Amino acid sequence: MRASPVISAAAAVLVGVSSMAGAAGQPPPKILLTFDQPLFLPLFPLPLMFSSGWPMVLRAVATPSALGIALNFTPDDFPTAGDTAYVVFEDPDGCLRLPPPFFADQQDPNCAGKPSDETYMEFTNDIDQVGVDDAAGNPALRAALGDPTQTGEPVFNDLELSSSGLVPVQTSVGPTTGGNVADGIGYGASDDWPSLVLLSPRGVGLVLDADLNAPPIRTQRNLAGFLNWVSYELKNPIGATVVSGGMMVPYGLIAPIVKVDECVGAQVTPGICDQPLRYRMDGGPIQNAAPGQQPFFPEAFLYMDLFNALQYELRAFVVSGIAPSKLADMNGNGTVTAADATLAGYKVISNEAVIRLRQFHGDVCGGASLDNRLRADFDGNGLAFTTFVCPAGPGQIKKPPQ
Repeated sequence: MRASPVISAAAAVLVGVSSMAGAAGQPPPKILLTFDQPLFLPLFPLPLMFSSGWPMVLRAVATPSALGIALNFTPDDFPTAGDTAYVVFEDPDGCLRLPPPFFADQQDPNCAGKPSDETYMEFTNDIDQVGVDDAAGNPALRAALGDPTQTGEPVFNDLELSSSGLVPVQTSVGPTTGGNVADGIGYGASDDWPSLVLLSPRGVGLVLDADLNAPPIRTQRNLAGFLNWVSYELKNPIGATVVSGGMMVPYGLIAPIVKVDECVGAQVTPGICDQPLRYRMDGGPIQNAAPGQQPFFPEAFLYMDLFNALQYELRAFVVSGIAPSKLADMNGNGTVTAADATLAGYKVISNEAVIRLRQFHGDVCGGASLDNRLRADFDGNGLAFTTFVCPAGPGQIKKPPQ
C-alpha cells in the first residue's frame, strides 16, 4: 500500500530530526541544512539541469532546543517581510548583545560593557533583483554587494580581433552583479542570509588571477550573495524554526571558465587552421581538443562536449554570525569544506550539505550563452579566432537529453 503524502512528509521530518544527531564524540549540529532543489539522490542518476534558469533552494531546520528568535529591534514579536532576525542557539552570559544591526537593550546594568557571546544564525525576509536598490538585509553586507571592487564580476586577460590583429583586453565573466547598485546581489556572503556559505569548485566559484592561474592555496568564493530570496517558517510540526533561501541560477555561476585558442597551426582558409584547438579550463593545464572535433565547429566542442561532460558539485553549510566571502583550503587536502572554515576561526553550526548534478549547455545556434569564454594565442601564430555560421531552421519539440 502506498504511503499518503502526509505520512511521507512526516517520515521525512523524522529522518531529518534523527540526522541531526552528531557523529561519535561530536555534539549534534544546531541546524540541519539540505538542498531542497535540485533533488539529489545518491543511489539514482544525477539530476540534469539546463545551463541556466534552474532552481537552487536551501533549507535550514534549527534544532527545536534553540533559545528562540530575536529581532534587530522591537515592537514586532516576530520578523515580517523586510525584517532582520536571529535564530539564537546559545547565550552563555544571558545578555543579548548581537552585532549590528541588532539594537541591544542598554538599560540592564548587569550587561553593561559585555561583548556578544551568542551562537546564532542571522536572516532577513527579503527578495533581491539584480540592479534594483534593496533596503533590507545586513547593512554592511548590502553595501559590500553594491561595491563592484569588492563583490563584482571577476576580470581576466583576454583577446579581441581587430583589423590589425589580436588586441589584449580585459573581460569580466560570470553573471552580472548590478555594478554600483546596492541590490544585495554579488560574490560574497548574502546580506539576507549572512551565516550561509555556498561553494562550487568551478569557474567563478574559484579565485584565479587575471591569467586564469590558481593561487598557491586553493581559494573559493562564497556564492550565497546570489540568493534571490530568503524567508522562514516560524514553527514547523516538530517545533523547529526553518529558514529557506534560493535563486534562479544565472548562466555562468555554476559553469567552467574556458580560455581557448581556436586557430592552432597553419591557417588553411581564413579563420580555419589545421590543428585541433587548445584550451585551459578553470586554471588547469593547456590541453588539445580531440582530433575530429576540430577545427570546423569549435563552439560545439567548448560549449556542449566539455560543458555537458562535467559533474558539478554544490556544498553548503552555516556558521554562527557572518560567513566569509572567500574561504581557503586551510588543511591542504585540495577541497574547500566546512573543516577549513573551522580552521579559519568560524564556528560551524550545521551539517555540510553536498549535492552533485549535471548540466546541459544547449546549442550555441539556439541562443545558449558564450559568456565564460576567453581567448588566447597559445601557439603564438597570431591567430585565435575561427568563424562559423548558424543554420536557419523552424522551431521544434525536444525531449530532455539522457
